Amino acid sequence: MRNQWNNRLQQVLLQQSRSSGSGSGNANTKSNLSNILNTHNAVQAFVQQNCRSYFTGTNSNYKYNYKYIKNNHQHHPSAAAATTTTFSPSSSRSSPSPSSLQVFSRFTTKPTFIDDNPSSPSSYSIPPYEPNDDIIAPSSIQPNTRIVSIGDVHGDILALYKFLTASQLIHPNSTLTNPIWDGGDSILVQCGDILDRGPNELFCLRYISSLARQAQTAGGKVLILHGNHEILNSNGLFHYTDQNGDEEIESTFGQEMDKSKSEGSKRWRIQYAGNQPSRWNAFEPGGWLSEPLLKHMNVAVVVGRTLFVHGGLTKDHLVKYGGLSEMNASVRKWYGTPLPEEYQNDDGYKFKTVDEVIQNANARAKFISKTQPECLGGGIGSASPVWMRDYSSPADAVPKQPQRAQKMIDDCLEEISSEVGEGVVRVVMGHTPQSKINSALQNKAWRIDVGASKGVMNGTPEVLEIIHCGGENGEDIINILTVEGERIPAVERQTIEIPFL
Repeated sequence: MRNQWNNRLQQVLLQQSRSSGSGSGNANTKSNLSNILNTHNAVQAFVQQNCRSYFTGTNSNYKYNYKYIKNNHQHHPSAAAATTTTFSPSSSRSSPSPSSLQVFSRFTTKPTFIDDNPSSPSSYSIPPYEPNDDIIAPSSIQPNTRIVSIGDVHGDILALYKFLTASQLIHPNSTLTNPIWDGGDSILVQCGDILDRGPNELFCLRYISSLARQAQTAGGKVLILHGNHEILNSNGLFHYTDQNGDEEIESTFGQEMDKSKSEGSKRWRIQYAGNQPSRWNAFEPGGWLSEPLLKHMNVAVVVGRTLFVHGGLTKDHLVKYGGLSEMNASVRKWYGTPLPEEYQNDDGYKFKTVDEVIQNANARAKFISKTQPECLGGGIGSASPVWMRDYSSPADAVPKQPQRAQKMIDDCLEEISSEVGEGVVRVVMGHTPQSKINSALQNKAWRIDVGASKGVMNGTPEVLEIIHCGGENGEDIINILTVEGERIPAVERQTIEIPFL
């Protein structure tokens, strides 16, 4: 699929370059630059059309076409293939009325925070990683501390706002332009996939990053995990983007990137061969958002007795990658390392022909994929931590191979408990949309992706709440929280499991 895509992209480039009068082997390099730049609009149109083929409806109706993906998933390229406030369970707080949420149901203008600059990388900064941020052992957490987790956001700011409202971690006076952390020493874990499929990707990143900075000041934490869609974007694979999301990134970052590169010109864009330069530059290793954000996110974390990950984790992963902390460290290093000089062609003068541009862009993609830690690799059906579905599929039901999945998760929890030095008893994951949050595999697998984004299935937002050591005998109390203010006991969300024969 990727080779076919490249061939079609080359045809678009060559066709445009011929129509612009380029292609002469004796042409001056600088004169060719303008001709190469003229291909940008043609290629952008091609890329957008390629991306939009995965969606149905108009720009304002961006419902994800699951049937199309299911029927064509075998043709999708993979990332690897691309060359101290305590909380009382009985306490209650008011939730916004449905009418107050309807105010934010549609955006006609790009929203901006009153306290930041959307085009500045610093607006997306989260607290730098510190030792043991990815393993917060049970004994280091005070009893009754709230641990809250939310699933896939996919570029839908209203879905994120509803998640946070249900979580009771933001102040009732919070708005979409002024998030206010009100969770004290609570810990929030977002299980990845903030990117793709929706129009508000940067808005969502800014919102949750602001809360992460506020939480640190208040004694709490916001931990953001990598999902497979963050990794796809880092590899320059934009098959699941929403057109409005593409426009958000270009309008937010494009001009600022132009100012900071190529002496204020757009020549830096040439090296990306029309493959959404602003988006790729934002999310690639060493890119615009690497230092403030991406290098401080993790693949998996342990908080108390719970392991959080986007897709899943196995004993084999932990052994192969040297444990959870070593796995996360390899990803931080990858994101924090700038690309080699041959892929830093911001002046644009290196290229003399369209073929050279394409070759360099392909080499860039291959280098990123080749150096990418194995724990991030894969694609649909892959067994990596950001792609696997062994514990979460099919939705709302027991996994397809329950005995195998049960052994996998049991072995994983035993292995991670050995690394932590204390008992870890459950795994919380996103990635596979469910109709509602539920547990499987003897309550050891909690599936929290409810497809809340309009770009997925416009599901009803819910969040998972774990009250650490909140029970009479020191056990954790688990609830599902809704936007309407309900607190649903875990026992009501267990999948029906047939005993192994």
